[in-house]
Amino acid sequence: MSVLFLMISILSCKSLMNAQEQPVNLVDRKNNIYMTTCSGLAETIGSCYQKAQNTCDKGYSVLEEKFDSSGVHRQIKFQCKT
Repeated sequence: MSVLFLMISILSCKSLMNAQEQPVNLVDRKNNIYMTTCSGLAETIGSCYQKAQNTCDKGYSVLEEKFDSSGVHRQIKFQCKT
């Protein structure tokens, strides 16, 4: 029984460490505006900024940040510089 518990614990930790990154979505093609979410325990607000940096070759401006009261749900809307 304890071996089974240990295996489940290891697999759970591994899935948290390799959580799937939430996508970056283009919301306004004309103005080059994107939105991404970095919620949960696996991502931080820094993850959102990193995704914006990876999306925009010439830099970006944050247009909006949203946080819920629990601090678990985070979202940014950003515009790539041209």
